[in-house]
Amino acid sequence: MKFRKRLFVFIMILAIACVQWTPAFAASADSPQLEAESAIVIDADSGKILYEKDIYTKRQPASTTKIVTCMVVLEHLELDDTLTAKHDAVQMGSIIDIKKGEEFVVEDLLYALMLPSANDAAVAFAEEIGGNETNFCKLMNEWAEDCGAKSTNFLNPSGLNWQGQEEHLTTAYDLALITKEAMKNKTFRKLISTESYTMPATNKSKKRELKNTNKLLWDTEPITVEEETTSTKNGKTVVNTKEIEFVPKYEGTIGVKTGQTSTAGACLVGAVERNGTELISVVLNSGADSRFYDTAKMWDYVLENFYDTHNIVRKNEHVGKVRVKRGEHRHVAGIAESAAAVTVTSGAEIDGVTTEFEEMELQAPVKKGDKVGVIKVYNGNELVSQTDVVAAETIEKGGPLSYIGIPDWLAVLIYIAAALILLMLLIIWLLRRRARKRRRRRKAAAARGSQYQAGQSYQRQQRSGTRPPVRPNQESQQPSSDRRARNAAKRKKRKSKGRVQR
Repeated sequence: MKFRKRLFVFIMILAIACVQWTPAFAASADSPQLEAESAIVIDADSGKILYEKDIYTKRQPASTTKIVTCMVVLEHLELDDTLTAKHDAVQMGSIIDIKKGEEFVVEDLLYALMLPSANDAAVAFAEEIGGNETNFCKLMNEWAEDCGAKSTNFLNPSGLNWQGQEEHLTTAYDLALITKEAMKNKTFRKLISTESYTMPATNKSKKRELKNTNKLLWDTEPITVEEETTSTKNGKTVVNTKEIEFVPKYEGTIGVKTGQTSTAGACLVGAVERNGTELISVVLNSGADSRFYDTAKMWDYVLENFYDTHNIVRKNEHVGKVRVKRGEHRHVAGIAESAAAVTVTSGAEIDGVTTEFEEMELQAPVKKGDKVGVIKVYNGNELVSQTDVVAAETIEKGGPLSYIGIPDWLAVLIYIAAALILLMLLIIWLLRRRARKRRRRRKAAAARGSQYQAGQSYQRQQRSGTRPPVRPNQESQQPSSDRRARNAAKRKKRKSKGRVQR
């Protein structure tokens, strides 16, 4: 009995150990190791959490605060409104050096707010809308709360950590909810996805060149980051650090906003779209370059483990033919320049996927690799992916008949057929001409023979004195010498008759 109890206890302990040990092993093997203190990835449509690390701890958000600043501005001002600065900019981190009385178009100032993260632009908006920063922050907190952010408190519109504003805090989870709502606004999406912008000259300043601080959008230069890995040696956990060379630009990046202060560390709110699937991520208190690496690792992990990608159109796949005007051929074959795919949650059906090929109007010459159209992939009614279609071959300008849509190969056949027809007509004409000449020669020979016989008969009749009267048509057919002879004979006869009468 005791043995059975001990065996039962042993089996239960072993089962519990296995259950607890397996997920821990999977997490350590698959989950990315981040430098960030807090991080999260959610599905932009459903809000489902796909990766998390300390997402409910309150932390300073730095300039990611400006996501809410931007949304409050978009709700209270029109893009073509004019804003006049109430005072010179205070030296406070990133600024565009606004001058008192300087006039801005709201849209231009929003680019300054979201691309280089101009703190003086945030203050100018706050004073324009709220009268002061305190009133404006009330609007910010109300907007954040409407998004479901319950642990967020904004004390300024820029995200700077002023003395006495240590409670300017949020969480990774709240920032994800805030961004999920902001991404529904088309103007916001346009702002955050812009790599650079030329801000027109104002009444107080020359034009300004603005660059987005989010390197995931544009930076193709490798950067070096340190990555920590853990291993177990002699029963002890050992932390190893190695340098990783990393290219920040990430395919499909939409935005969103960077932030960095001495107390908040480096922060990044990101968004990426992959074949119809959109992810939102938040990284708080990471390194200046590591925040981009952390974000890319999370995106890779989530896309590989929680989603399936189905290639609907493969790279270099033949997708159709496009009409070419005035070309040596009427059509050019089009191939997909890159793959067009649908990314869906693992196990989801893709029965509603359709494709649409939009052709361009082309006129020869068309070179191999030239864009000839676009192929779009829809999941239901939603456009989830598209790729350019390029020419698989070169189509040179065609001959004269290409102007009426006849390709050169067909024109050659037409030319050959026309030449053969002309040759046949020429041969027929020559044969008929030859036949006519033969008939004329035969008739002429026959006429000469009959005239000769008539002449001989006439001479015989003259000699015998029995010449019959000549009919007019017969006379007209006699040779001229015979006619002269007959005429002379008639004259002699008339003379002889005259002498007899006298």
